[in-house]
Amino acid sequence: MEQFYFRSFDRTIGVACDVLSLYYEMKCLSLYDNAAVNYHVKEGHLSMWLDYIGEHDLAESIRTEKEIESVLNILETKIKKNTKGKSGKGGMQRGQGNHEMKQGQKHKERMVS
Repeated sequence: MEQFYFRSFDRTIGVACDVLSLYYEMKCLSLYDNAAVNYHVKEGHLSMWLDYIGEHDLAESIRTEKEIESVLNILETKIKKNTKGKSGKGGMQRGQGNHEMKQGQKHKERMVS
């Protein structure tokens, strides 16, 4: 599957390979380079990529969104819907999001240094 590359000028600052990793990359990157994430949201790059990987309904639901938080909320709803029943409580397992976020932050710190 083709990956989505978050770029800031001539550097790749993040990579997503599915909806879940897109969500976590956006959350993490918005702390480090909010302007880059905002650019990809406003230019419709995320919806084009989601369409490309077969997430047509999700692509359509974020196509007109211009705010990072709005896109994150839509992605989170999709993730929770897809994981319902898998964790036993209708969503992500407790602490799962924090672990993923910390892993992403460590990766970004290595990229910056």
